[in-house]
Amino acid sequence: MVAALICALSVPVLSATPAAADPLTLDGPDWSVTDVPGGYEVVKQLDEPLEVRSDLPTLWADGVDLGAATESLDGLTLTVTTADPAAANPDDVLQGWAGVGDPAAEPVQRQQQIVESAAPSVPSPSLAADPSDRGEYAIERHDYDLGDEAVELRGFDRRGEIRASVFTPIGIEGERPVALFLHGRHTACAGGTRNPEAWPCNPDQVDIPSHKGYDDAAEVLASQGYAVVSISANAINSLDGSLADDTGAAARGQLVLDHLQLLRDANAGAAPDGVDPALKGRLDLDNVGLMGHSRGGEGIMRAAVLNFELDDPFGIRGLLPLAPTDYTRITVPGIPTATILPYCDGDVEDQMGQKYIDDSRHAFGDDVLRSSVLVMGTNHNFFNTYWTPGKYDVATSDDWAIMDRSQTDPVCGESAPTRLDADAQYAFGTAYIAGFFRLTLGEDEQFLPMFDGSDAVPSSAGDSDVRVSATLPSSRRFDIDNFASPGTPVQLAGAGDFAICESLKPLQVPGTLPYCVNDLGFAQAPDWSTLGWNGKAGSVPSTPAMHFTYEAPDSDEEAAGELRVPVPGGTVDATAYAQLSFRVSPDENVTDATSLDVTLVDGSGGQATVSASEFGDALTVLPGTENPLRKVLLQQITIPLAEYDGVELADVRQVRLTAPREDGGVLLSDLSFIGEPTLGTVEVSSRPAVSVPDVKVEEGAGVGSVDVPIVLSRPATTPATVYLTVLGSPAGQVGAVMQKVDFAEGEVCASVTVPMQGDRSASASTTASYVTNVSNTQRGATIGDSFGAIVLREDDGVQDDDGQPVDPIPAVGSQGDACVEALAEPGALSVSPASAAPGEKVTITGDGFRAGESVSLELRSDPVPMGSVTTDDGDVSFEATLPTDAEVGDHTFVATGYGSGYAQTAAFNIADPSAPTDPTDPGEPTDPTDPGEPTDPTDPGEPTDPGDSGDADTSSDGDSGSDPDDTGVGAPAADGPDDLAVTGADVAGWAAAGALLILGGLVALSRRRASAKGITGQQV
Repeated sequence: MVAALICALSVPVLSATPAAADPLTLDGPDWSVTDVPGGYEVVKQLDEPLEVRSDLPTLWADGVDLGAATESLDGLTLTVTTADPAAANPDDVLQGWAGVGDPAAEPVQRQQQIVESAAPSVPSPSLAADPSDRGEYAIERHDYDLGDEAVELRGFDRRGEIRASVFTPIGIEGERPVALFLHGRHTACAGGTRNPEAWPCNPDQVDIPSHKGYDDAAEVLASQGYAVVSISANAINSLDGSLADDTGAAARGQLVLDHLQLLRDANAGAAPDGVDPALKGRLDLDNVGLMGHSRGGEGIMRAAVLNFELDDPFGIRGLLPLAPTDYTRITVPGIPTATILPYCDGDVEDQMGQKYIDDSRHAFGDDVLRSSVLVMGTNHNFFNTYWTPGKYDVATSDDWAIMDRSQTDPVCGESAPTRLDADAQYAFGTAYIAGFFRLTLGEDEQFLPMFDGSDAVPSSAGDSDVRVSATLPSSRRFDIDNFASPGTPVQLAGAGDFAICESLKPLQVPGTLPYCVNDLGFAQAPDWSTLGWNGKAGSVPSTPAMHFTYEAPDSDEEAAGELRVPVPGGTVDATAYAQLSFRVSPDENVTDATSLDVTLVDGSGGQATVSASEFGDALTVLPGTENPLRKVLLQQITIPLAEYDGVELADVRQVRLTAPREDGGVLLSDLSFIGEPTLGTVEVSSRPAVSVPDVKVEEGAGVGSVDVPIVLSRPATTPATVYLTVLGSPAGQVGAVMQKVDFAEGEVCASVTVPMQGDRSASASTTASYVTNVSNTQRGATIGDSFGAIVLREDDGVQDDDGQPVDPIPAVGSQGDACVEALAEPGALSVSPASAAPGEKVTITGDGFRAGESVSLELRSDPVPMGSVTTDDGDVSFEATLPTDAEVGDHTFVATGYGSGYAQTAAFNIADPSAPTDPTDPGEPTDPTDPGEPTDPTDPGEPTDPGDSGDADTSSDGDSGSDPDDTGVGAPAADGPDDLAVTGADVAGWAAAGALLILGGLVALSRRRASAKGITGQQV
C-alpha cells in the first residue's frame, strides 16, 4: 500500500539541543576508545576469533580490568562500555579472561614438589551395585535433526538447530523416564571460513557434535530402561557472546523446553516430520531429569524455573549441573539437585556451581535433597569426549592449561598423581550421571549414598577422591543455627572471637557484614566469590557464615576459644535424628589444618565431646598454593549421635565448638541434627516470576535519578525477596547499585532509585545502556525475565567519526512513577470520525503518556507510520490523512510512547468510497473507553514497504519516523520458538504494551510490562 498521508501536530515540539563539546575518540594499533553517554566504548580488534569457552572474555587497559566484553558476530571485535577512568587515555588495551587476571602479567611459577594422593581419613561406604553396569535391555536410536535454523532462539532474534541423539530401551513396554542432556559452551564451527553471522556453520567447516560427548552415560541409562535425549546447542554457543545479556542462560533453558515439547508431541503420536513415530507412547514427560555441562548447567537450572511458568509444566524431578556456570545466581525450589565441582577446572575455575546449593538450600522452605559433589583431580573438558584430546580430532584441550601454561602444578598439572586421566574422569562422569538419574527418576535408593554426604564411590569411578556436602530435606533436619544472621544467640568463651560474615572482598557495592575471605583470589572461595563487574550479579551477598577466630591462650589457666550454640526453643529431643552435621572450612589464614572439638550438653549438665577431625577431612586445607587452588570451601562433617555416650539425647540444650590452643580460624555453616537421608518431596512451584523491564530516560545535565521497577508476574501470595543489581559505576553517569527488595503478600511491583549524573557533553552514540538484573530470589518468587537496562538518551548532540551531526533518537520524556508505567495496560485512543474513506482526514487523540516523550502513531493491519509528536503534558492529538490506497475494512490505530512504552489503541473502519452514504450522518466518534478488538500492539504485522510511507508532515519534530528505512531492524521477535513450548516468564501485559516505533536508525529496546491490575507498588 502506498501511504499518502499528512500528520498535523497540535502540541509543541521540544527545542533544539544547544551545541556541545566534541566527543573524544582515541585510536591505538588494534583498539579504539570513543566517548558515549556516561563513559567510554572500548573496542579491540582481534586477528582471529577467540577460543570458545565458558569463561568471559575481558578487556584490560594498562593493567586495569575494564569488564566483560561483547563479541562481534564475526568473532573479530570485542567491545566494552565502561565509566572507568582507565579507559580515557590508555597506552594499550589487551584481551584477557575473567578468571585468569591481567594478560600482561608473567605466568605464575608454580612449585614443582609433587603432592602424593592421600587416602581419606574416614573410609567411604561401599555400594552393593554400580550405576555404570549395563542393564538387561538392548538399545535403539531415534536421533532427529530438523535443521540448523529450525527454532527461534529466545532473546536472540535468530534461529538455531533442533538436533538430538535419542536412546531408548528395547524389550520394555510403555512410557519410560526421560533424562535430557545439554552440553556446554564449546567451539561449534571449526576450521574453514567463518560465517560472518556466526551461525550456521559454513559448508567447509566442521560442526562439532558436542551433544554426542556423553554417549556412554546415555547408553548405560537406556540399557537400564530409561529414555535419554542429548540435545545440540551449537547455535547458542555461536551467538551468545554477541547477543545474550545473560550469557545465554534463558536461550538454553528455552531450548530444553522446546525439545521437551517436541518429545511430548511425539509421545502423543503427533511427531513432526523428521522425528521417529516409534517414540509414540514411549516417553514419560512427567518424570524428567536434566543434566547440563558448563553453561549447559546454567541452562538446565533456567529451564527448571521457566518450566514453572508453563500452563502444563513438565515433571522435572532431578537437576544435575556438571561443572556449571552460575553467572545469573539462579535459585530453584522443590527439585533435588546435585552440582558436580571439578577441583582442577581451568574454565569455571571458581566452581561457581556451588552457589546453586548455597543460594537455594534455605531459600524456599522446601523439602528436597541438595548436594555439592567435589571431585579432586578432574578438569572441565574431559567429561565430554568431543572436547578431549585423543578422543576427537578438532578443537580439544586440557582446560587446566589455561591456569597452568607449563602444566607443572603439583596438584592439577597433567602429570600430577592427584590428576585423573581422561578415561578415569569420563568413567567418573558416567557413573555419577547414571547414578543420579537412577536415584531421582527410578527411585533406586541404593545410589543415595553417592549424594547424601556419605561419600560412597562406585567401583567404576575408580580411585576418585569425592567429597559430598549435602543439605537434607527439611523434613529430615532440625536446624540448630545456620549462622546466617548477626542476631545469632551464640555465646563466646575463652580466647577467641566471632562474627557473621558474607562474600569475598571486595564487592563493588559493599554489604553491611564483614567479608568472610579478604585476601584470596576470586576462584579460591567458591562459596563467597563473585566476578565483580565481570559477572551479572557481582555484589549480591554470598553465603553468610560464622567466622570463628581463635588464638593461643595467654596462660594454662585461660580456656581455649569456644562457641556455645543454644538449640532453638531451649531444648530438643534429638533421638529422632541420627547425626550432628555442619559445614566447615579452615579460614584463609590456616596453612595446613586445624581442629574442633564438638560437645553436646544436656539439661542436667551431662556432656560428651568428640573430635570433628575423626569424621572427615573438612578441617584440612584443600591442596595447592596458587590461585585458583588452595580453596576455602565449606565441606560437611557428620558425627553419629551414637558417639555421644553419656548425654541425654532427648534433652539436648547446647552444642559447643571448641578451638585448639593455637592461632587459627574456621568458617561455619548449617549446624543441624539430621535423620536418615531421602530425596524428599518434589514440588512444581506456583510462585510468581520476577522480572526487570528496560527503562529509558533523558541523560540530563546535573544530579538526578532513575527509578527501576521490579515486577512480579502475579501478586505475591507469600513474602518474597529478590536482589536488584545495576551494573553502573561510581565514576559514571549511572551509579552501581545492589539492593535487596522485599515484596509483601499481594504486592506486584517495587521500585529502586538509582543515582544519575548528567552532563553537557556531546558523544558519538545516541544512547548508553547500563545492565540491570534481578537474581537470588528467595521465598515467594522465582526468576523471570531477569535482565533489563537503563537506557540514557544522549541529549547534548551526537556526532559521527567524521564530526558530522547525527540525529538523536526520539525524546523519551520525564519518567513517571516506575511501577505505574511498568504495570500500565494499553489504553484507548479517541478517533473522529469512527469511519472514513481513503484520502479523508481523521483526528486521533490520546492521553496518559510521559511529559516530553515522542509518541508515534501507526495504522494497522499492515503498519503504516502516521508520524509522531512530542507531548508537553502527556496528551497527544494527531490529524492524519488516510492512505489513498488503504484497504477497505477494519483497522487499528496504535499510539506508542517512545520512552514509557505506553500504548493506546483504537479500532477504526476504512469505508468503501463507492458505497452509498447518508450525507446527513457524520458518523459516531469512537468511544474512548471501548477500543473494540485492538490488534496486539507488539505485533508489527508485515514490514512496511519503504515506498508506502508517503508524504508525512516532517515539520512536526524531526522524529516522525515516517520512512521505514530509518527503523533499522523490525520490532523484537517473540521469545518463544515456533510451535514449541512458550513460557509465561515474559509477562503478558508487557507484551501487550511493548511495540515501539523504531526511529533514528536505532533498534528500540522492548518495553515489557506486567499484567496485574489494581495493585499498589512500593519504592525501596
